[in-house]
Amino acid sequence: MGSMAAFGLASTAMPAWALQENLRVHTSAPGSSSFTFTTAMQTVVQRETPIRMNVTSGQTSTRSTLDAAQGNVDLFISSPAINFYMEQGIQMFKDMPNAPELFKNVRQVVNFPLGPYHILTYADSGIETLEDCRGRRIFIGPPGGAATTVGLAIMESATGMKPGDYEQAKLDWSSGQQAFQDRQVDMAIIPTELPSASVMQFALLGKIRLISIPDEAFERGPLKTMLTIPGRTITEIPPDIYGANQMNDAPIKAVGSWVGIGSRVGVDADTIYAVTKAMFDGLDDMHAAADWMNFFTPETALLQLNAPVHAGAYRWYKENGIPVPEAYIPPEAM
Repeated sequence: MGSMAAFGLASTAMPAWALQENLRVHTSAPGSSSFTFTTAMQTVVQRETPIRMNVTSGQTSTRSTLDAAQGNVDLFISSPAINFYMEQGIQMFKDMPNAPELFKNVRQVVNFPLGPYHILTYADSGIETLEDCRGRRIFIGPPGGAATTVGLAIMESATGMKPGDYEQAKLDWSSGQQAFQDRQVDMAIIPTELPSASVMQFALLGKIRLISIPDEAFERGPLKTMLTIPGRTITEIPPDIYGANQMNDAPIKAVGSWVGIGSRVGVDADTIYAVTKAMFDGLDDMHAAADWMNFFTPETALLQLNAPVHAGAYRWYKENGIPVPEAYIPPEAM
């Protein structure tokens, strides 16, 4: 786990409300889209408000959502899929009878596109389709994570294979990507921005191939079911986006993914209002953090929503004419 505590002088641009000045924040591994978003958010919030964010990296959305629901985290990388599983008490929450009740404590601030699931191999691995993975060692995400459920669904729907037919490398995100770089796994399934700095780094080290999901896989098995959950889309990766070392000659069919910044009922509404306002007032700085972040705007921040908006964020959206779906207006704001 990494920790960040970049402290700057608070701007006087915002009123000195009685804010919750220290927020516990979870994000994913350094180098990921979510980490980039979190650090950009941290920069503008700490510049424009007296709020300080104590950020812990390397966290999964599953763990962070549960921690927030139990009052142990204030802001975190949320996932529409995790929201769905927790509200229904299924998948990784199937043995937790109080999960649906805990979910009532979860709130949403913004959503943003995480990027497509890149199915990566080296060009000399002998893997040209997902069918070629039988008996090979594959990294598909940390055990119990939402991304791992997607990787498992892709493999089963495309090939009929489950773990055992291939070796599932059970590693965290940082270790899994390092294992791919060191060629200790034959293939990796990694959700990341487009283009991805991490994938670009792999391409600098050797020739890579991105594996396409067959069209029929989207229409059967667990992948078909998964695509009905908010936060999952069908998208394409260009065949030349990673330069001369990308050995593809046609667009790659992939699963797209959305995530967000989540919070919890117990965080003060003025504090989340200030966080939301700082992000959108500092939108130029947010966009400057990475090209893909240009898609993040007030108009896109509530796409793929499937949890109530935090009362503080709701107030900002309402003041700025951004409609919040009635089903996700928080009861405490009514």
